[in-house]
Amino acid sequence: MLRRLSSRQLIVLYDESKEKMPLPQRAEWLNQRLRKQLRFAYSHAPAVKKKFDHAGVSPRAIRGIGDLERLPVTTKDDLVKLQQADPPFGGLLAVPLNSLGRIYVSPGPIYDAWGAERVTAAVRGFVRMGVPKPGDIVMVSTAYHMVPAGLFMTDALDVLGCTVVPAGIGQTELQVKILHDLKATAIFSFPSFTMTILKKAEEMGYDIKRDFNLKFTTGGGERHIQILRKVFEDKYGLLVGDGYATADIGAVAYDCGLGQGYHYDDQECIIEIVDPQTGKQVRPLEEGEIVVTLFSKVYPLVRFGTGDLASYTDEPCPCGRTAPRITRILGMIGEHVRVKGMFVHMKEVDEAFSKLPEVLKYQLVLKLDGHKDQITLNAETEPGVDRKSLSQAINQRCQEVFKLRMDTIEFLPRGTLPLEFKKVLDTRWT
Repeated sequence: MLRRLSSRQLIVLYDESKEKMPLPQRAEWLNQRLRKQLRFAYSHAPAVKKKFDHAGVSPRAIRGIGDLERLPVTTKDDLVKLQQADPPFGGLLAVPLNSLGRIYVSPGPIYDAWGAERVTAAVRGFVRMGVPKPGDIVMVSTAYHMVPAGLFMTDALDVLGCTVVPAGIGQTELQVKILHDLKATAIFSFPSFTMTILKKAEEMGYDIKRDFNLKFTTGGGERHIQILRKVFEDKYGLLVGDGYATADIGAVAYDCGLGQGYHYDDQECIIEIVDPQTGKQVRPLEEGEIVVTLFSKVYPLVRFGTGDLASYTDEPCPCGRTAPRITRILGMIGEHVRVKGMFVHMKEVDEAFSKLPEVLKYQLVLKLDGHKDQITLNAETEPGVDRKSLSQAINQRCQEVFKLRMDTIEFLPRGTLPLEFKKVLDTRWT
């Protein structure tokens, strides 16, 4: 367990006045910090120095956020290549490896460097929302294997002073019992799995409001929060905390509680929404890629492209915070896809099926089934293949390589899929 902060330390951690400062003051505050951060990154992260030098740009030439357009965007696929060429962190780590608190491994594979600053940022987010509070009992129902989701959240809740139940994923009946017996006040999970737990509780004869002590749940990781938020609030009376995060950059935008988009977290980063083809910043409500520059002394990513498409607004928010807001996530670009809260890279899918010669061609079809992501595999095979045995081999291999299983496997005769077809067909955004 990490050292818990005192009530005074928690109060000092969050300064709301910085989030509500007038726009001119806010812009100057950000630009000053950006200039300082870029000088640090250039001096301490060799890959950042190379990025500047190849672009023919000096850190001193970047005076403000608009000047970032002079630098190229580092895509998620670029990050994989950087780490492969210069393992483990591709020249982007600014501290000794053994000084890191945690090193996570995301599909790609990508090594994710997490220092104490990320835990502090998460705790600041809890203080900002007002929940959970020290003394709350929180069931963390996300993966604890390699990826940050479960263990990182546990670290932050430890520092905040909560009691954590590291439930992981699966075993929904047991999780219902845990919620009931321990009188847990919060579930931290992806929205779809939270809904699965609540529905299972109802199937078991429980009334959520009457029989449980739940007050709070989290969103994020899936687009389903846009669908499920009102269900959590209206049907179950839960307060919903939501934000935007990835394993590479941590949490960098948050919902102020009004459900009107994700405010840029200026304490942690600079966010740009840019044209994926040109890297130029787009105007409000135009579609572009979310690009992040971290204010990090550990892993100082500069113009990192998340692969998520979104739009933003700079219209005033009723909460009084002056940072722009990501209005909604619109889809993805690049050689990867996010499904069931996990990023999956296309080369990992190819790698998985390269060891399954019985599958002549394959296509993953991503759908929404109610509140859940569903993966259907269309697999061309020769006649007479042992479908049961092959299904087991497919799921075992996919679980090993990119940590997901198929929900449905459809076996097709040779030649069923056309010559030109998408290996991953995502129908969730239509």
